[in-house]
Amino acid sequence: MTQASDVRTDALAALRRGLSASRPDVVMDDKGYVPDFRDNLLPDVVPSDFEADLRQGSGDELGGKFRAAHSSSALAVNVFAPFRHRPEELQICGTTDFDSMRFERKCPTGLGGTPPNLDVVFEAGNAVIAVESKCTEYLSLHRAAFSSSYRDRISDARAGSPWFKEMLRLTEAPEAYRWLDAAQLIKHALGLAHTFPDRKVTLLYVFWQPQGAELCPVYAQHQAECRSFSKAIAGGAVMFEFMDYRALWDSWRALKRPDWLIRHLDRLTIRYCAA
Repeated sequence: MTQASDVRTDALAALRRGLSASRPDVVMDDKGYVPDFRDNLLPDVVPSDFEADLRQGSGDELGGKFRAAHSSSALAVNVFAPFRHRPEELQICGTTDFDSMRFERKCPTGLGGTPPNLDVVFEAGNAVIAVESKCTEYLSLHRAAFSSSYRDRISDARAGSPWFKEMLRLTEAPEAYRWLDAAQLIKHALGLAHTFPDRKVTLLYVFWQPQGAELCPVYAQHQAECRSFSKAIAGGAVMFEFMDYRALWDSWRALKRPDWLIRHLDRLTIRYCAA
């Protein structure tokens, strides 16, 4: 049986090969980190489209994890930053005509402490699409954990939501999901519901998979957990969708426009779909 550690090792190697193919001029250290966060960007991604947002987020993302070939934050930036000045050209979760976007958007839960940080949030009139990006994080086992304040201090409409009920279930069964970080998603949803109480909100969980993922049990189990989680929290004010990045890119490529996006997708394929 394939060990999770072997799967993660193979995934990290694939991502390093992709970075080398995309940026042959860049030198990585033995852990897959580049010297400067700019070395981890696609040619059509510029710091002015995201740097200020990330520097206002929680933690020193640009000086640390963002420099990794396997960074989920860099993955989100490389995918979405080119839409910064043309959000109206984005189509995602059946929504179009976006008018703004922000990386590392803080969405407080109303409970104090460090607020959930969403990788990117798009707004279009009454609609909000919040993206949680994953690269290889889900290839490590997870155990759900919540501060008691979530159970004791949330007394508004969120307390009757399926998100809250799933949180209570996971408090009693913290290992119900092995690969999916369900606790993080629930905290994000509770923060989104507090931040955008009168808007139509979708939490989109989008994750990287290597070529041939369908042949590996770990990736199949992760997707099965996504389906189970989606059923458990169905009907909440914050809707939940999930997909892998290649499915998202395929949906954009099917549009056959605009030309800049097709070029961008070709670069993403070289960077993140290396064999």
